[in-house]
Amino acid sequence: MEETIFFNRGNALTSDVDQEELMKKVQIEKDKRGLNNKLVVVQDNRGEYLLFDFSDADSENDRSSEFQVKQIIEDDKVE
Repeated sequence: MEETIFFNRGNALTSDVDQEELMKKVQIEKDKRGLNNKLVVVQDNRGEYLLFDFSDADSENDRSSEFQVKQIIEDDKVE
């Protein structure tokens, strides 16, 4: 799945350079927040992985950055 999406980097829930560590943080965020909505793992052009709430997606503008979607997490399903 190579999809591009725009987010304001300041809205990231967490970030890490190691995708496995980020996935541990994903589970912590889901447990802590009780999120039932979509989360998305993206990667920036420097190789850093970031976690966003999918509803925070933005249009391309001067506050947003372009990211490559790596995984979508929705109700305990990983796509």
